[in-house]
Amino acid sequence: MSDSSKWKKQKRSPRTSCHVTKVPPGSEQPVSSGTSTSSNITAGGVSFVDMPSPISSGSSENTSSAVSPSTDSGMEVSSQMSSKEDLTDLQPVSPLGISAAMPLSEPRCREQLDPQNEYPSEEKTPSASVESIPEVLEECTSNTEHSDSTSVHDMDYVNPRGVRFTQCSQKEGTALVPYGLPCIRELLRFLISLTNPHDRHNSDVMIHMGLQLLTVALELASVTKCPSLLGLIKEELCRYLFQLLSVERLNLYSASLRVCFLLFESMREHLKFQLEMYIKKLMEIIAVENPKMPYEMKEMALEALVQLWRIPGFVTELYINYDCDYYCANLFEDLTKLLSKNAFPVSGQLYTTHLLSLEALLTVIDSTEAQCQAKVLSSIYQQDKDALKVKADMVSGIKETSHIAEGRLTEGNPPVSELLEAHPAVNGCSVTDHTKQQDCQNVEGGNDAAEKTMPRKPIRFSCLLPPTTELIKMKSKKKLLISGSEQFNQKPKKGIQFLQEKKILATPMDNNEVAKWLRENPRLDKKMIGEFVSDRKSADLLNSFVETFSFQGLRLDEALRLYLEAFRLPGEAPVIHRLLEVFTEHWRKSNGFPYANSDACFALAYAVIMLNTDQHNHNVRKQNVPMTLEEFRKNLKGVNGGKDFEQDMLEDMYQAIKNEEIVMPEEQTGLVKENYVWSVLLHRGATDEGIFLHVPPGSYDHDLFAMTWGPTVAALSYVFDKSLDETIIQKALTGFRKCAMIAAHYGLSDVFDNLIISLCKFTALSSESVENLPAVFGSNPKAHIAAKTVFHLAHRHGDILREGWKNIMEAMLQLFRAELLPKTMVEVEDFVDPNGKISLQREETPSNRGESTVLSFVSWLTLSGTEPSGMRGPSTENQEAKRMALECIKQCDPEKLITESKFLQLESLQELMKALISVTPDEEMYDEEDAAFCLEMLLRIVLENRDRVAFVWQAMRDHFYHLCVNAVEYCFLVERAVVGLLRLAIRLLRREEISAQVLLSLRILLMMKPSLLNRVSHQIAYGLHELLKTNAANIHSGDDWYTLFTLLECIGSGVKPPAALQATARAENDTGAQSDSEIYHPNESTLDRGYTSDSEVYADHSKQGKMHRSVTDVDVVNSGWLVVGKDDLDSPKALIGPSKPCSSPLVNQYSLTVGLDLGPHNTKSLMKCVESLSFIVRDAAHVTPENFELCVKTIRIFVEASLNGGEV
Repeated sequence: MSDSSKWKKQKRSPRTSCHVTKVPPGSEQPVSSGTSTSSNITAGGVSFVDMPSPISSGSSENTSSAVSPSTDSGMEVSSQMSSKEDLTDLQPVSPLGISAAMPLSEPRCREQLDPQNEYPSEEKTPSASVESIPEVLEECTSNTEHSDSTSVHDMDYVNPRGVRFTQCSQKEGTALVPYGLPCIRELLRFLISLTNPHDRHNSDVMIHMGLQLLTVALELASVTKCPSLLGLIKEELCRYLFQLLSVERLNLYSASLRVCFLLFESMREHLKFQLEMYIKKLMEIIAVENPKMPYEMKEMALEALVQLWRIPGFVTELYINYDCDYYCANLFEDLTKLLSKNAFPVSGQLYTTHLLSLEALLTVIDSTEAQCQAKVLSSIYQQDKDALKVKADMVSGIKETSHIAEGRLTEGNPPVSELLEAHPAVNGCSVTDHTKQQDCQNVEGGNDAAEKTMPRKPIRFSCLLPPTTELIKMKSKKKLLISGSEQFNQKPKKGIQFLQEKKILATPMDNNEVAKWLRENPRLDKKMIGEFVSDRKSADLLNSFVETFSFQGLRLDEALRLYLEAFRLPGEAPVIHRLLEVFTEHWRKSNGFPYANSDACFALAYAVIMLNTDQHNHNVRKQNVPMTLEEFRKNLKGVNGGKDFEQDMLEDMYQAIKNEEIVMPEEQTGLVKENYVWSVLLHRGATDEGIFLHVPPGSYDHDLFAMTWGPTVAALSYVFDKSLDETIIQKALTGFRKCAMIAAHYGLSDVFDNLIISLCKFTALSSESVENLPAVFGSNPKAHIAAKTVFHLAHRHGDILREGWKNIMEAMLQLFRAELLPKTMVEVEDFVDPNGKISLQREETPSNRGESTVLSFVSWLTLSGTEPSGMRGPSTENQEAKRMALECIKQCDPEKLITESKFLQLESLQELMKALISVTPDEEMYDEEDAAFCLEMLLRIVLENRDRVAFVWQAMRDHFYHLCVNAVEYCFLVERAVVGLLRLAIRLLRREEISAQVLLSLRILLMMKPSLLNRVSHQIAYGLHELLKTNAANIHSGDDWYTLFTLLECIGSGVKPPAALQATARAENDTGAQSDSEIYHPNESTLDRGYTSDSEVYADHSKQGKMHRSVTDVDVVNSGWLVVGKDDLDSPKALIGPSKPCSSPLVNQYSLTVGLDLGPHNTKSLMKCVESLSFIVRDAAHVTPENFELCVKTIRIFVEASLNGGEV
């Protein structure tokens, strides 16, 4: 068997590899003095531990080396000792055992299950496999103990490929680990080099293999603790990955996205600007309209975004680290807009990209909703806990309570060790391994390690978790900075002036502040920066600008390269001279004045610029041969104060300029520009700008939701409307519900209203005509789902509904018109009807329709001739649709809105009532039945909220006034308003805090036009009877009794309402038309009516002449005491009527007849009023000094009204 075949088989051996050390949990390896151990890299329980490297005087080798022969590709791999910088990454850590959670590949698992079937010969020979090195080393160690004369090379191990593993001399008891961090770094560097798309040696297959190997490495290991490995990832790997995102090979593109996800999932704290560039590239791919780009690339880019957004806290970190950074892109805001736009299909057909965009938006909603649910549950738990604690304190005292709480905590929470053991592995690494590793690092590193773990605070924030107000100010300032930058790029002075006006920059201009702004702001045009700082008037600014550079330790050409990358060097020689002069002075000062004088430094800098032009300017190269190193040295001979510059330094400068051109920012294109952008990115990442702040999930959910709810709801609405897939529809509804829950949690009424309005559009209740509504709504499953969702949200989160109540009430009205509401909602109480209830949905009669019977008959004949099918009744399909519609409405339970309105917050309740009050009859939208339905719902809501009726009574009173007093003619709505007012009075008089206002509101009935009052006298008579029968004991005030008895008189006997109330009603209405009550105005007293009105008696009581019998009474309206003695005429007593507007002399008090104008009245109403009066009089408890005279007066009026059988 060949050596290569042996090597392949041995690699598949199930035995533990040589770089894995098995150590029992908790055991530690002793470390001798003078021995440096490397840091371990935990990968699924596998610890990469750097080999100890003690220094021995008798050995010239510091580490064990492994040298392999040339491979087929001609490459030599050697493991050598890392540089001093690499060794600084090594931290002494005790090795960890192999975790049982380490994932195994499929072939490896197969071999472990049946290790005897394959290659038994190799397993019998311990020295035949690299993976058997630990056993070999153990044997070598035991041999050394028996024979001191054995050399070190005798214990070397040579594998079948010829690779020699040389054991270093070490102290007794120190474990030998042949592979460590230097080897891993070299391996990682090699894998990264395989992914370089610009390396012509790397084929697509090699690149794909490199990506796959890197994927495995990143899935199993974390390299964030090793700066040397992290540096490779920051600089080389990320760059190659971003370049691969532009290739059209889908397998490379997909593999690159996978590696990028693994990087930013675990290392984004160290890759702030790399992550920004990655997301920008994905956004470009998603937004590009190039037809040549494969559709799959957009789809995979969206999937990559969705994966990132699902990382807990990732979206919040985007917002805090980029949107709230002055000089970073608004990644979260721009991504949200892009995803929302991409969720709307242009062609009207939904594709995977649209659904992925919606899913990304919903990811934010899902995480926010989960945090809200957790907060709610935590609050409930805390309340229960507090309640239990209070109860326990009352029973057994504080001391006993503490023992109980401690016992409960012990029972409910397992020990930390159990939690760690039970916790599932994450990315192949168990929690125990991570915990042990962290503990080891803390023990070894002491306080320094603890300080390193503390997160760094960005300088722009006042604290690690800045308050929302601070973030709002920062975003506002960022908008001003962007606007100022745009103006600066057009005209620098204009931009500076704008920022000074907005208080961003100081006035007068602070050169240091402006210089810092010019250096930090990546949005500025480099050409404009060069023109601004090189101006002769800005000499001080130029000095401040140059001082922002740190040139310490940099060679002159390196410093010049850094300097010229910050701005575009103008073309004028004097300007270049001034810029270089200031530069060389600052460079000499930073590096201890290395040359003879400033002129020498200036000449060298100028020579570097000329060399750069000579070597790389195509026009110069066409005319002359490029300058050689000797010519460059010759040009600078004797310039350094009469002496020569160091020749090696000049050679280094020459080679650096020759190999890499100094390219001005404005002239960069292609790969040169890409290199420049990448170097700027790395430079920014090395400064304080590169601090990436981790925040706990849910920290700024309110701010994120405020930014995302609009695009998300719009996308959900569109997808719900266009999709026919049941799964997608349910996902959209789930999104609606979660948005509603978040809005309710944070009290965002505008968001919730928008949700309700959007959903109401899909119910088809507002768009369809009443005739077609049952059939259309009943046969539309999507409308059913939308309606159920609307009512469910209103039931659950009605507290924060405001404007949305109008849309819900509109839907309720449509259901009422289409006769789809439950019977209990359309049947209302009535005083006159024998059943005690009437239906608001009256059968339409010719009189209701405003047409005669003849016209109705003719219309029926016409319709029966042209559309006989339409008059035969609904079809079977329509009947089935209506049945389904009724079933759906039953599940919606609209009546619950009324019965549970008692749980609404006051503001929401007021908005609900306002929506109902706004429904008044007009010619366009509503008829009187609509208004009557809303009025009945309003009455029921008030009765459900009788505990807080005082807060809403004024609105109810105004509504009743509008319906009753402003009515011109009798209609069904006026009747329901009168009945409703009396129903409220009957129910609310038991509440002392509102009873006086309710009784006072009954005077609205006395303000109605007399003709209307007579039409509704029957309902009022029955309502007053019920009111007195149930609440007479709750009436105490004389004013209240006056109101009730006046109503009895007006309803039962046709007495005109008090003129003062009628005048008030006319003044408030003031329509310009003559009302019925104006007939009784005092100015018309000269008319020969055959009687004299009460107001005329009071206005001119001393008038002589023939008087009608009505002039003989004195207790009209005011209900004064009846004087029966003649002597009392000389000294009349003051009348004590409760509502007497003025005192009047008594006239002819010997007559027992009352002199009131008794108009037409209903006999049934009179009988009911008499019954009510007899109920009061029969019970002595009801007759009080406040109502005794009113009782007597009313009896006299009823007696007179009963003359001639009660007919007038």
